[in-house]
Amino acid sequence: MEGSTSTGTMATVVTALKTNLTVGTFFGVIAECVPFLTIMVPVSLGYGVLRRMVKGAGRGRVSF
Repeated sequence: MEGSTSTGTMATVVTALKTNLTVGTFFGVIAECVPFLTIMVPVSLGYGVLRRMVKGAGRGRVSF
């Protein structure tokens, strides 16, 4: 392919992942995501509840 920037085959990619991806780096990335998830999960659940309440309020029905 013309203009391709591929540097190797899939075997090369797998080998690079096996050598560079360790348990420490994997959980380091997971640890960076935890604060975001801690905020987003309650916000998402609250948004769903609020949306259901507003949807029923127009008809005079509010349910939790």
